[in-house]
Amino acid sequence: MRRHDGLARLIELAEQERRCVYVDEPADLYAIRRRVKEGSLANPFRGMYAEAEYWRKLNLTEQAMHVIRTLAKRKPHRVFAGLSAATVYDLEHSWSLHSNGMVTIATRNTTGGHTYGKLQRIYVRESDWADVRDQGGIRVTSPARTLVDCGLRLSFVDALAIFDSALRKQLVTKEEVEAICNALRQDCTPVRKLLEYADPASENGGESYCRAVIIELGFEPPQLQVEFRDPDAPANVIRVDFLWRTPDGGMIVLEFDGMRKYVDPSMTNGRDVQRVVLDERRREESLKKAGVTVILRTDYREVRQGSGLFAKLSRAGVPLATV
Repeated sequence: MRRHDGLARLIELAEQERRCVYVDEPADLYAIRRRVKEGSLANPFRGMYAEAEYWRKLNLTEQAMHVIRTLAKRKPHRVFAGLSAATVYDLEHSWSLHSNGMVTIATRNTTGGHTYGKLQRIYVRESDWADVRDQGGIRVTSPARTLVDCGLRLSFVDALAIFDSALRKQLVTKEEVEAICNALRQDCTPVRKLLEYADPASENGGESYCRAVIIELGFEPPQLQVEFRDPDAPANVIRVDFLWRTPDGGMIVLEFDGMRKYVDPSMTNGRDVQRVVLDERRREESLKKAGVTVILRTDYREVRQGSGLFAKLSRAGVPLATV
């Protein structure tokens, strides 16, 4: 492949700025198209390019941010909305929500909501434009408006992490979200359900997703991040992911695990798998001494499948939600 020094510099600069490449010169465009055809460049969005190997190493959320930064650089007046705004705010959500490559922007056009290629438009009423924020050179709808748009367009299971994360970061209050709902001329029931269950105590998106599935399965929402002390070692404080207290005085704990807990050095603090498992066993013994009657574990695969988690929680006696 022939070297194109100008294009190489453009690619290097784009990667430094964590965005895609775009060109205006015909000679550059010809060189890019040749490389796309050869497979050395990816073309993830209209008029945007990246080294194929570099692009493959990015997760879907990182890819979405590259496209958003590129759109913002080319047209700084654009305002990003919905899931795209949530991504700019760095709110927790599943990478899979970006699998279609869509980007969402706000529009003043009352016939908004149209999608052209991978660019989706959401109508935002004139009064809400006063609350547009600048996030590192990227204009986005306000946190409250962003949550409303996400709540109306995503499922409860997918959106709860975004709501939990916004509250945890103290970007917004439930009252501010409710005020946006009250001013809209559409049914905000999905958003109000999310406000009912959103909790800043949720530590990460995985736990939010797990809790959302639990709620959708019909169980009572658990308490989050409850602390216990080992009676034999009061200085040993243990926090559990989820806790239910049963009418007979029992306490059921559910821990949301992932394989990273056992193999990722950032999660294990350098311990080997055997040591991690031993520490978990000691932790469970301390919880039992503190009065916990049942300790359950689940992971992303079981939560996603649903029925296995339902059976596990039912057998353990986790209370169902009252209607």
